[in-house]
This record gives sequence, C-alpha cells and structure tokens, in this order.
Amino acid sequence: MWNSACRFSSADTTRFLLVGGLCYAIDVGTLVLLHGVFHMPLAAATSLAFVTVLTVNFGLNRSFVFRNGAMAGPAFAKYLVLVVLNYLATLATVTGLTALGLSYVAAKTTSTVVNAVANYAAFRWWVFRSPAAAPAWSLPAESGTTTQVRD
Repeated sequence: MWNSACRFSSADTTRFLLVGGLCYAIDVGTLVLLHGVFHMPLAAATSLAFVTVLTVNFGLNRSFVFRNGAMAGPAFAKYLVLVVLNYLATLATVTGLTALGLSYVAAKTTSTVVNAVANYAAFRWWVFRSPAAAPAWSLPAESGTTTQVRD
C-alpha cells in the first residue's frame, strides 16, 4: 500500500506535471488565439486546440515521463482510445460550463484538471504499461495459498 502511495510523489509524477503544464499552455494558447483573436466558433477552436497537442503529449509522455521503450504502435492505439474519451469530455465540459456562464478559459482549465487525474492513471497502468509488468493484485497459487504479485 505504501509503495502505491509513494508512486504518486515519484519523479514520473513530477515529469507528468511538467509535460502537462507545457501541453496546457500550448492547448489554451491555441484556443485563445483561435477563438479569442480569430473568432473561430468555440467548439471548433476547442477541437483544433485539442488536436494540436496530441503528438507532443504522446511523445513526451512516452519518452520523457514514463520512459516506455516498447513499440509505439500498441501504446499509440491505446492512447487514441483515451484521446477520444478525453476529446468528448473536453468538448462537453468546455461548451457546457461556458453555456452556464463560466469563461471559456476557466472551463478549459477545469476540463484539463479533471482529465489530467484520469490520464495519469490511464497512462501509468494502461497506455505505457510495460508488457512484462505484472498486475498489482494477489493471484491464487496452485497449492491453495495466495501468492503476492509485485506492483
């Protein structure tokens, strides 16, 4: 249990937050430029800003944050599933909170924070998980005793 708690304060968490901050700046900067300066409709600007940071986010999380040396293809396929879920959540949150009166930047920030928490767990334990990594739960041994699998 303590090992799991320590993981959330580890170096990869710090790197995740740094990459997230950079991607947030690119995402929001693109959103403000497209919607605030060029007056693109909010949903279109949100979508284009979201797509803008996909490659940067995947590349930095794969190589710098989680340092996953496995082939990029399987991880990228999982990442794309997560991207679709994030996109739908982002679009719903930004347009929904804006319709309720929140500024679009505050709505985007809210969406980013919620998605970041879910993404950290998904990146760590699903997208960039080493194929050799064992599950973090106990499995019954053949002798009827319980064997603890490393986490």
